[in-house]
Amino acid sequence: MDIEALIPSATRRARARCVAIGDVLVGGASVPVIGGPCAVEPDYVAHALAAAAAGASILRGCVHKPRTQPEAFQGMGRAGLELLDEAREATGLPILAEPLEVDHVAELTPHVDVLMIGARSMHNAPLLRAAARSGLPVVVKRGMSATVDEWLGAAGYVLHEGNDRVVLCERGIRTFETATRNTLDLSAIPVLRERTDLPVIVDPSHAAGRAAWVPSLAMAAVAGGADGLLIECHPSSADALCDAAQAITPRTLAEIVVACELLAAVARPAAADTVEECRAAIDGVDSALALLLERRATVVAHIERIKVSEGVPIRDHRREADVAARVARLAPQLGRSGATAVMSAVIDACLSKALAHV
Repeated sequence: MDIEALIPSATRRARARCVAIGDVLVGGASVPVIGGPCAVEPDYVAHALAAAAAGASILRGCVHKPRTQPEAFQGMGRAGLELLDEAREATGLPILAEPLEVDHVAELTPHVDVLMIGARSMHNAPLLRAAARSGLPVVVKRGMSATVDEWLGAAGYVLHEGNDRVVLCERGIRTFETATRNTLDLSAIPVLRERTDLPVIVDPSHAAGRAAWVPSLAMAAVAGGADGLLIECHPSSADALCDAAQAITPRTLAEIVVACELLAAVARPAAADTVEECRAAIDGVDSALALLLERRATVVAHIERIKVSEGVPIRDHRREADVAARVARLAPQLGRSGATAVMSAVIDACLSKALAHV
């Protein structure tokens, strides 16, 4: 079975560029999640701590917000910069912020670790050049009606200034469909794999427009090969001053982060060039195994309670042999004996835990 043809690693570039944002690597073996509220608010430090506790690798920290209506909250501006410093000190995480004007770049640079060119600013060449000259990594969001070529052209302005630390962000495009806020174009990921070596992240929040839909779109993006996610998270979304409807809770963010670890383990190439890279790949697979084993143990505990209530024998050796045979077919490198040994140990461990609670 050609598994590689069925998973996202098959669509990844032969040579992928990795972009470092602080200590976080975008485009590597993991799938980092950028999380936090859409806009910096007076309680931002608490919001940042909640996102960090949920597993976010980078914090959203936008003090300037482009809004459709002039009366809408436009961000805290300079008043929010001190909060960015406090949040970075409290969490130890890098921070992403969006400049709306050229002057904002110099204002933000001492306080953040990565600049984001928003969808409304993608065609703003002077802003792109200024962001590039900041020396910080630059995330370039796709414009609301931008083609892939136009999007790559915008990234080209940053690259042309000698800044090669560029990340592309798909956030949904404007189509005839109005059920969602925007139409998430996941097909952009494999298209970009052929046209550029830049890492690609996805913003499911602005695509969905509704918090309940964010997890599904996030998982679809990672399964499709996204190098990271940009997600709006707020401890009390109903009170959020910006985009409240699409902000998920820290608990949901934590679930997405764990799911990303699982998907990344099976979606990233297993081969690596150094011992360290191989170990990182193994760690990813082990994390996925741990999550799956925990799920298996939970299901086993449930079925054992059903067996006890129905008077059915706890052990079914024929079933256990079938399990080992199936694993041997799926994991030929283990061989039949290896698969039997592994699954026997797994079954015994799960049963022992389950019986302790029956």
